[in-house]
Amino acid sequence: MLDTWVPVERRWFGLDRATIAPALVVLGLAGVLAIVVPSIDHAISGGERVRAGDVVVLEGGVEFTPAVGWELTDGILRGEQPRAAGSSTARVVNGPVTLSVRTGRFPGTPAALLEQIKKTTDALHGKHGLHVTGPAAPIQARGGESGVIARYRGTSADGALAAFVVNGTGVEFAVTGPPNMSHGLTPQVTEMITSVGAGPEGRR
Repeated sequence: MLDTWVPVERRWFGLDRATIAPALVVLGLAGVLAIVVPSIDHAISGGERVRAGDVVVLEGGVEFTPAVGWELTDGILRGEQPRAAGSSTARVVNGPVTLSVRTGRFPGTPAALLEQIKKTTDALHGKHGLHVTGPAAPIQARGGESGVIARYRGTSADGALAAFVVNGTGVEFAVTGPPNMSHGLTPQVTEMITSVGAGPEGRR
């Protein structure tokens, strides 16, 4: 029992401060899956078309390469970010398919991050909504970072969740499409996920 006790000075509203940041990262993506994803209109517009050479910069010194021709509706491109860092979120859309990304500090492994996402989304959705189906499978980014990926299904959307940890930064990908969409990820989506890695800021 003594091992689980958290000193008062380390608590915040009854929570262990050391666990708050990782929990917020997971809750952030769970919120995307619970609220944003079901409400996405297939005719979403207002972003900018991705061009060859575009790279999305994320907080934590992480970046990924979006697919040419997709629409960037959230996120910051390399060269456009403020002096400090990129955004903690990004989203690209192509017709009914959406790829959302979120980053945040995470001290564990990719498998642990995916498991936290799974537990949080299950708790939020109950018996309804999106749920991970089947075991997680390993996935490796082109730069060598190892991650895990799992499929999920719901009444209004199907997709996949992928998790990486790059130099202490948790990276969560959520791919969402219409129910019963074709099995397996398209080459474009797979290439976007496996393009994740440390940018110049993350390599310092």
